[in-house]
Order: sequence, then C-alpha cells, then structure tokens
Amino acid sequence: RRSMDRTQLCGSCDAGSIPAESTMKKNRNSSIRLEKHVIPENYKIKLTPDLEKFTFEGEEIISLKITRETKTIILHSKEVEIELAQITDSKKNTFTGKIKYDIKKELAIFTFSKNIPKGKISLRIIFRGVLNEKLRGFYRSQYEVSGTKHHMATTQFESTDARCAFPCFDEPAIKAVFEVTLLIPKHTIAISNTLPTNEVEYEEMREVTFAPTPKMSTYLLAFIVGQFEYVEKKSKSGVIVRVYTTPGKKHQADFALDFGVKTLEFYEKYFDIKYPLKTLDMIAIPDFSAGAMENWGAITFRESFLLIDEKHSSLNNKKNVALVIAHELAHQWFGNLVTMEWWTHLWLNEGFASYIEYLAVDKIIPEWNIWEEFSTYEQSRAFSLDALKNTHPIEVEVQHPDEIAEIFDEVSYSKGASVILMIANYLGEKDFRDGLRFYLKKHSYKNTSTIHLWQAFEKVSGKPVSKIMKNWTNIAGYPVVDVSMKNGKVITKQKRFFINQNSEKQIKDKNNWILPLKIKEKPFFTVNQNSGGFFTTSYSKELLEVWKKAIIEKKVPVLDRLGFLRDCFNLTQADIMTADTFLGIIKVFKDEENHAVWLEISHSLTKMNGLLSQTRIHKMYETFAGSIYEKMMGKIGFTIKKGESYEINLLRSILISGSGTFGNQETIAKTQMLFEDSVKKGKVIHPDLRNSIYATIAHNGGEKEFKTFLALYKKENSHQEKNRIGYALPLFKNKKLVKEALTFALSKDVRQQDSLSILSFGFNQFGKDTTWIFVKNNWQTLFERYGGVGSPLSVLIKSLSIFSTRESYNDIKNFFKKNPVPSSARAIEQTLEKIDGNISWIQREEKHIASFLDKDAMLY
Repeated sequence: RRSMDRTQLCGSCDAGSIPAESTMKKNRNSSIRLEKHVIPENYKIKLTPDLEKFTFEGEEIISLKITRETKTIILHSKEVEIELAQITDSKKNTFTGKIKYDIKKELAIFTFSKNIPKGKISLRIIFRGVLNEKLRGFYRSQYEVSGTKHHMATTQFESTDARCAFPCFDEPAIKAVFEVTLLIPKHTIAISNTLPTNEVEYEEMREVTFAPTPKMSTYLLAFIVGQFEYVEKKSKSGVIVRVYTTPGKKHQADFALDFGVKTLEFYEKYFDIKYPLKTLDMIAIPDFSAGAMENWGAITFRESFLLIDEKHSSLNNKKNVALVIAHELAHQWFGNLVTMEWWTHLWLNEGFASYIEYLAVDKIIPEWNIWEEFSTYEQSRAFSLDALKNTHPIEVEVQHPDEIAEIFDEVSYSKGASVILMIANYLGEKDFRDGLRFYLKKHSYKNTSTIHLWQAFEKVSGKPVSKIMKNWTNIAGYPVVDVSMKNGKVITKQKRFFINQNSEKQIKDKNNWILPLKIKEKPFFTVNQNSGGFFTTSYSKELLEVWKKAIIEKKVPVLDRLGFLRDCFNLTQADIMTADTFLGIIKVFKDEENHAVWLEISHSLTKMNGLLSQTRIHKMYETFAGSIYEKMMGKIGFTIKKGESYEINLLRSILISGSGTFGNQETIAKTQMLFEDSVKKGKVIHPDLRNSIYATIAHNGGEKEFKTFLALYKKENSHQEKNRIGYALPLFKNKKLVKEALTFALSKDVRQQDSLSILSFGFNQFGKDTTWIFVKNNWQTLFERYGGVGSPLSVLIKSLSIFSTRESYNDIKNFFKKNPVPSSARAIEQTLEKIDGNISWIQREEKHIASFLDKDAMLY
C-alpha cells in the first residue's frame, strides 16, 4: 500500500522504547493470533452487492484442513452479520454450529455439538453486511456520469479489513486460493484478482465467476463493481494490462497504461520471474484512503495517483503516478508472491517497494534523475521521524490492529527504503539483484521474515549482511557521525542522533551501528558519498570550510549537496550546529541551479520562518530569506522558454513559491496578473507552476480570491487540480477566510478522502491557531469519520508539530489525554516531542540568528 502523503503524503531494544507504548499495550490483548490447527486451503465466495441500499449478501464455502480434534472453529469477522455456520465432513455429514462473537478481538466463534475429527472438511457461512463509507473493508464510492450520481462497490483490505467483507482467517501467513463470484446489476462491470471464466445473465442481474487466484493472503483479495471503461495493452510476455476509469476519463489512462506495461516488463527481467497471473488491472477509484493498494492482479488507486490529464497534470504529478505504479507492481512479487510472515515484518513489503520503485523509474525514464527525489522525499522523511525518542525500530512487535496501523509510517516505508539503498550500495548492483532473485525464487507462495532476505544476500555475496544490518532493523534511531582530521588521518565518532536534545537527556543510548562509510577526499571531503548511508554527518569547522569552497566552485555532485544541506539543518535542530552557522552555509547556495537542492533550501528556510514567526526578529529574517531567492529568481524569471528543460521549470516553481512567501512584491504582482488572466481571459497557467502561484495568491489575497478558489474547486473535475486548489484554500492570512476554508473541507463538496489534507494545510504560520480551534470544536465529527483502525487522523495530528510554545504544547497534550486516538497514539507522542524541540530551538537560537542578521544587514 502506498501512503498518500507524497502530495506534500519497540521491539527488543531498551534504548528508544516509547513510554506511551507500554501503557497502550496494557489495554491490548497480545494473544490475538489465530490457533494453527484449522487451516484454510480454498475459499469459494459469492457476493451480491446492492448499490442502492448499500448492503451486500454473501455466501462462502471454505475448504479446511483440521490437524487436531476440535469442537470450535474460530476465524476473523467484523461488522458482518452471520446467519449460518455449517460444516460438512468427509463423510458428507452436515452439522450446524452456534455463533458467538468476540467484538474486541474481531472474532467469530463457531461451536459444534460434537468434535470435528482431523482431516478435510468444508465450512459454509451465510452472512450480510453494509457497504460502508469508511473507505475500508467492502465500501461504496460515488462518481458522476453525465451529471448523474452513481455508486460503485470496492474494497480496501490491508491490513486487517478483509474480515469486514467476509468471515476469514485474516492473517498474512494463512494463505489460500480464492474463487470469487459476483452477482451484479446488468449495467455494471465486475473486477477481481483474476479474469472471468463464466458469466450468466438474468433479467436484471449478471453473475460473474472468476478464475481461482494463486495461493495468497486475505488482504490481497479485491472485488470492484461499477460502471467502467478501460484502455488495454499486452506485455511482451502476453499479460493483459488494463487501466480502468469511471466513464468519461478513459483519455487520462494512457500514461499509466504505457508506464505500467514497461514497469511490468522491467520487473519480469530484473527479478527473473514471470508475472504469475494472466491479467494486471489498475483501477482508478474516486474515493480511496491511501495512494494505492497492491491487490494481486487488481491494483486499486486514488484517481490522482493513476490518471494523467495533459491539461492539468504537472511533471510532479507524472512522477508521482510513475512512482506509485512502480511501487504497487513491485509488490506483485515482493509482498504478494513472497509475503511477510506477520506485520512485524511489514517493512519487508513496504521498505523494499519504496526503494525499488525509484530503481524502476530511473531505468525507464532516466532523464528524470529520480534518485534526487528519493533523497528529498524518502530519506528526509525518514531522518525526520527516526530522530525522535518516540520512533520505533524497523522491525517492531505488533499484535492488535491499532498497533499494526501505527507502523504504516515513515520508518516502515522511507527508513526501510533508505536502509535497502544502503545495503544495495554495499553489495553492488549484481549481488543485490541476484540476492533478490534467490530470495523470491526460494520463498515463492510462502511467508518470510527479515532474516530470510539477509540470508539470501549473504549466500550470493559472501558478505556478513546479517551482522551489519542487525542494529539497523532491530533498534530505533540512527547515528550522527562526527568527522574531523588529525595529522592527515580521518577521525570518526558516532552516537545516536536526536533532533530534540531533551530526548537525548532522557535516553542514554549506547548502541553502535556498523557504518558502510564511503570516504572521498577530493575535491571535497565526505564519508557518505552520494548520501547513500542512513546517518547524519557532523563535520569539523575546518572540513565545513572545505565543503563551502567546493560548493562555490561547483565541484560537489547533487546528491552530496542534498545530503550536506539536510545534515546541516538537522544539526541546528539538535544543538550541534548553531543556526547562524547554518544561515552562512545557505548563502553559499545562492547560485544553486538544481531544483531538488532548492527544495532542501526552501524546506529549511520555511521551517525556520514558522518558528520565528512570533519573535522580534521575524521581519528581519523574512527579508534575509527572501534575498536568498532573488538572484536565481531574476535569472530564471516567470516565462517558460521553448526547449527549456523540465529541471528549470521545477526550479521556477520553487523559486516563485519561496519568493512569494517571503514577500517579494514583483513576484506577488506577477502571480496576481497570471491568475487574473487565467480566471477572466481563460489563459492557461502551466500545470508545473500552479501550486506555487495558487499558494502565493492565497498568502497575499483576500475575500475576492478566496471566493474564486471556492468556485473553481466546485466545478473542477480533475482530482489533481482540485488538490492544488484545496491546498491553497486555508493559506489565506485572514482568520475568517481560514475558518471558512476549514468548514468547506468538511462539507459535501469535498470528498471524505480529501478533507484531512485541506485541514492539514491550515496548520501554517498564519492559520495554525484558527485551525486548531476548529479541529477541537469539530473533533467528534473528525473522530467518527477517521478515528478507526488505520487512522488517517495521524496525518492531521502530525501537522500540529508546527506549534512552538509551551502553552500550545500543554493544550495539545491535555486535549488528546481527554480524547485518545489509540491507532494514532505514537503520532501524538511524536508531535509533542517535536513541539518541545521547537520551543528549545527558539530559546537557544534566536540570539544567534539575531546576531547573524545584524551582521548580514551591515553588508548591504
């Protein structure tokens, strides 16, 4: 499953354990795994969804293997009403069982009057349920055709929601074959994991039976019913690849189809294993909680992560679509063919797919330089979260669904990917690829844990991978490496890195990591070449000067510049480097021409701007920060020139956004003119520039511009364009308009999947207080919508980390004490830790920045 925050998007170790977690576990039963003496081998499932009453009826026959005598059969069931549970033994004797539920453990317990002997039996279950609006389980989604509203039924089962659609053995290691039949309205199409083998038409209904699936986990099953159109291609190996859209959007599917076929062919060659199914469908779902889901052969996507409209889609939109497709297709092998044994090893699925997606995109579209995006997105997100006390190891013991939901985070995805990158660099391209091939072939249709992957790499390479990687996956956090030179020798020291020094005082972490250092001395000095290692580097003053000189002379490659900048900013937050030293380094980058490096520059300047927003030096800081953009803004300008590289346009967007944020009047006036021309004269703003222009308009606009945005949002059909407009709505400085934007976010005009993103953008320098009041006042509504298992509320909660006063810290802490969110408990602790760090940073660094700004002003 790909998380959707790409749009902005304790195991055994004592050190780094989370105080809040032990408290949470007291309230969660740790023994919720099913017993192993009842083994499903095959499910025959028939479902009849009612798209008008929003209900469904179901019947299933599960072929079971019983390994010891028992009177009870226990399986998972949630939000499903079971009418009948009946077994038939090998002698064709039939017995009906009593049905009991354990709501807390999400179990259905069938008790029979006599013992069920060892051997093969079949279990028949008749049940019914509701097509919910929770975007999980078997749920409904709304779409329009020619102005008329329609509904589809679709699924989202990862991690523990297959049990919401049919009673089942809902654990990843309990694999079985599934045979699905759907009884659907005649005017609709049915999609499942495999191709249909039979269709029978009745007066108003059609019964569609699908071929048996491979042996697989319950969370990978899918069934979708609705009105669709599609585009289709065959891969070189004969796989039918299709992209499904709701009617009227088929023309937006071409990019995904073309890229999907190329990615499938790349993976077949790279893994040296043919894709196991005859079909690969990619389905755009109008209402979808995540970015996408890797159901085997029937991948579901949020529309904005699959469809490309040349009129509205930016290059970043195309990159996102390509990366998400590559991520989900990687899962068809790494996750579906070979599956983690339990959610403790979730990172095996998600960390690997989050790495290999970049490898695939780089091989298919090398001109995108996609590894720069890896550094700015995956590595930066991982470093930010894993520098907290309230992080968790990559491998973390989980049991309850709330705990499972919590680890679908930056550690499992982005740190996992970053650690895979590190081991790939250590092994070399050939041994890494051959190790993956060995792993996948050995464990096909089976379940694994982390050690199996390390063993595969060791067998192929002969290197001590398990020893090297043990601490990287088993303990929380990562190191900071102090680097200096003495008598011509490199001196290095390491300790765990905390972005909040208050956290370091609370946890005395003495762990060490084995570091695959790649030292390069000329023309600059680095121990982390291409920023491939997952650690922060703190260079001595002398070596910092060597870096600055090399950057001015343009001798430092992009990935090294990215890592250097990120490390320096993180060091200021950790009280290892002072902020004035960092601002001096930022000035060295005034001639920078790479957009990814500018993303790092903008991130740090914007973060500091928010922290300083209530200090006496804020205006001086804004002037300084704005000046950083001036030279390149003047050089690049607003006009897109013929034959210009995509790199320049991406850079232009970043410069406009930063320049407008920090009050450059020429930039503001130009964006206002472009916006007016687009609204009144129909002149098209290039999609690559819309985000930055809309944000600048909002930052500097009033009620007139706000009403224009609202009208544009309501009439827009493109999900990507809706997102751009929606994100701008809460960026206005006027508190009344911010509140209006937040109210709109919860209205019927905004899809449930999009509301939280708009609310999250309200937590900005100008809107944070208004937004927090709104969230508190509307908490009951938000919790009812989003507070269940796999809580999307974590995204909103993490946005609170913008606050930087002790008063706000106490208010947020007290609020969540009274209003707990079990599946976001760790997110709450992380947010409070970040706010505490913000408070310390301001108290410590304001004087350093003031001194720097005074000296800087004297230079002009």
